[in-house]
Amino acid sequence: MWLEHAISQPEVDAPTVLAPEVTPEVAQLDPSVVRMLAILEQLHQAQQQGRPSVSLAVICKHLHLRMSTVQRLMTALSEQQLVTVTPEPSRWMASLTVYGQQIAQALPTP
Repeated sequence: MWLEHAISQPEVDAPTVLAPEVTPEVAQLDPSVVRMLAILEQLHQAQQQGRPSVSLAVICKHLHLRMSTVQRLMTALSEQQLVTVTPEPSRWMASLTVYGQQIAQALPTP
């Protein structure tokens, strides 16, 4: 994933370290925006593999983010009607809305 490079470092209180493959355009984006785009990209890839939803825990692990960060980002994405977050027994699941699918499809592929 092209956005994965932008958030490849575990989340810490220090500024995000960007990988060398990150283009200057991506490097200028707010880190929260980059993380939200990475979430959309991950959900889109899962959908293409036949998985309509992904647990928040899997997103945390894959993107090296704290659960509180993913929940905050999911709230922002939900408010923009790009994702739907639903509770299931013992976990929360996220999926793309139609609008989220359109945004994810517009993202450049590696």
